[in-house]
Amino acid sequence: MRKKISILLIIMLLIFMVGCAAEETGSIDTDVDPGEGTEAADGDTAATKDTLDEIKKRGALTFAMTGAYPPFNFIDEDGTLIGFDIDIANAIAEKIGVEAEPITVLWDGILAGLTSGRFDMIIGSMAITEERLEKVNFSNPYYYDGAQFFGREDLDADDLAEIENAAVGVVTGTTFQNFLVDMENVTDILQFESDVDNMRAVQQGRSDGLITGLLVGLHGIEKFDMPLIPVGNPLYIEEIGIAIRKEDGTLLEAVNAALQEMIDDGTYEEISLKWFGTNILDN
Repeated sequence: MRKKISILLIIMLLIFMVGCAAEETGSIDTDVDPGEGTEAADGDTAATKDTLDEIKKRGALTFAMTGAYPPFNFIDEDGTLIGFDIDIANAIAEKIGVEAEPITVLWDGILAGLTSGRFDMIIGSMAITEERLEKVNFSNPYYYDGAQFFGREDLDADDLAEIENAAVGVVTGTTFQNFLVDMENVTDILQFESDVDNMRAVQQGRSDGLITGLLVGLHGIEKFDMPLIPVGNPLYIEEIGIAIRKEDGTLLEAVNAALQEMIDDGTYEEISLKWFGTNILDN
């Protein structure tokens, strides 16, 4: 019989594991001076102010995501881009006094798009990692998520490591892909441009399952009736932040201030309750 998933209970497990992960591996400290660790020369100080000034002059900030990561960012039946990330971006823009303009890109090239100046920031559920911190800065985390393996409903396993010669799907360029490379029992890593295609591959019998964000997988099961079940506990916990170019320290300060104001005045909780029925930032 199809297993019914309690989103609230699993989110509570996730929140508990955030604390455990911080003790075991050490969390990445993003609550620091935006200029700290930045290798920009002193002559670039004026440039760090220009991006925020330019955003205010044009009256809009541009942000990127894939548009294929429901319920965080996706295109609905009417062709409208919606989701938790979109609402967060709109609220940040409002706090800064401008409009938010989304740009959809493939995940594999999203960091290159940011550093080349194609858009102002990434608000697309990007995990904060040491490797990415070498290229860009991140805001304070705006939510936490767990990397979760979701297997076929008929899969006879309690853990991904138990599956011999496993075929597992991931979105190209994600931390999930890097994690799978080190698993000897995973002999086939299927790469996709979106989790929508990733889930369909399981449905079509092309893979044993996929790794994606816990909240995304649960949403796919509930909303789209995907034949998936979470197998085992989350593989690891991720802090999710807003990526901003290294030289844009003043913009980073403005985004962090806007996020904190949203948390303090209840805007964040209202958005989170809309999409998840709980506050996914509480820990």
